[in-house]
Amino acid sequence: MLLKLAWIPSPAIQVTDSVDYDLRPPGVTPASSKAPETKIIAAGGNGLHRLVWALLGFIVALTLVVLFVLPYMVADQLADEDTTVAGAADVMQPPPLAISVVRQDAEQALQKFLHLRAQPDLANAEQWANGAWQAAMDAAAAGDDHYGRGQFNAALLSYEDASQQLSDLQASRMKRLTDTLARGWQLLQQNDTDEAVEAFERVLAMQPDKQEARRDAQLGLARATVRDEVLKLMQQGKHAEADNNLQLAARSYAAALQLDSLYVPAQKSSQLVNARLDSLAFQEAMGEALHSLDSGNLKIAQQAIEIAARIYPDEPAVKDARRRLAAAQHQSRLNNLRKKAEQSAQNENWSVAADYYRKAIELDARAAYARSGLSHAQKRMQLHAQLDHYLSDSTRLSSKEPLDNARKLLESNKHLPANEPNLSRKIASLKEAVRLASLPVNLYLHSDNETDITIFHVGRFGKFLEKQVTLRPGQYTVAGSRPGYRDVRKVIVLQPGTKTQSLLIRCREPI
Repeated sequence: MLLKLAWIPSPAIQVTDSVDYDLRPPGVTPASSKAPETKIIAAGGNGLHRLVWALLGFIVALTLVVLFVLPYMVADQLADEDTTVAGAADVMQPPPLAISVVRQDAEQALQKFLHLRAQPDLANAEQWANGAWQAAMDAAAAGDDHYGRGQFNAALLSYEDASQQLSDLQASRMKRLTDTLARGWQLLQQNDTDEAVEAFERVLAMQPDKQEARRDAQLGLARATVRDEVLKLMQQGKHAEADNNLQLAARSYAAALQLDSLYVPAQKSSQLVNARLDSLAFQEAMGEALHSLDSGNLKIAQQAIEIAARIYPDEPAVKDARRRLAAAQHQSRLNNLRKKAEQSAQNENWSVAADYYRKAIELDARAAYARSGLSHAQKRMQLHAQLDHYLSDSTRLSSKEPLDNARKLLESNKHLPANEPNLSRKIASLKEAVRLASLPVNLYLHSDNETDITIFHVGRFGKFLEKQVTLRPGQYTVAGSRPGYRDVRKVIVLQPGTKTQSLLIRCREPI
């Protein structure tokens, strides 16, 4: 509504005065846009004073009308316009002072809405609560529209409604997160991968405060992303099992578990097919082990048993095979030692043979062959030592006692096996040494008839020029002495098999 008022001064003055009160919201054009009117009033000089007072009274009355009546008239006009344009019902604008207060309230409500909208826990709400978020945005947009039209009270209500919707959305965030996460796992359980991916992405868009919820959603998203490929591998494994191609089935299930190690069907299928493969491998290994034991191939048997034990370590068949293997290995070691000992005995290497027999006894004290073999080897070692004692120095036979002992030794070993040539050779040598030691040797002593001659352990022969003495082969010491001369002493060895030997002995160096 446009109100126009004219004031008439003195007759000589033309005055144009217009008072406009436009309380429209921004953007609303006034109902009438006529230019202000100009009135010229002339008055006589006699009634001027009375007219001024009358005019002042009129102005006071008009001011009162503007302050208290005009706002309600303007509100009625705006209400009529709002009914036509926006379809709002019975909105009455308060007086100018009240308008300013309502406007401030609307602005504060808008600020509260904007503050709520910027909260971190409402981030990405258009993704995880699109309907509720859009409703709040629509309410805020309605508030903006009311505000632009100057409908501050309606704007206040719209902003408050939008804030309330955001508060409700904020309060429901954790429940939405929990429900959406549970829904995601349910969809994944049903292999609805697209919907599951969308659910887990909505949870991650909520930016969960708890690390556990974030990890859970990330795990679900990762598993949902590969579920289709996992299902293909599972189908491939089932077809391979049906064709009895267990190796391919095991590889398929293993590939599925590599993509999703928590997928229970793949875990169960993998366990079942691997159990079948283990059973087949166990049977094959045990068959090889038993066959190798029977054929004496202990190395192959041991390898096969170890393979079987890795599959089923507590299987009684494995324990029994190990006992058989241990017994076979024990006997094999004994047989090996016996073989080496007997080979050394055949070579008349009795000390080495004795060592092998001792090892066999250490391995098994009940090994009878080792005990008898060790006793025989020790006797042979002793016999060879006795023979070597005489053969290394045949002069020992020059004495009666050693010669008698040698004869006894020969007598006790006159019946020897023909397969010991080394022993036979030594006995033959000793026999010849005994024979030669029994033949006397003629020793011719030559002197000067002034030296006294003595043969130790034989006798004193006095002075002579030449003397023959018959002695056994061996080593003898001959001494000569003469008064005024230095004594002389000589050693002579009478070699077995010689008939005569001679020695010159006399004292020639004066004292």
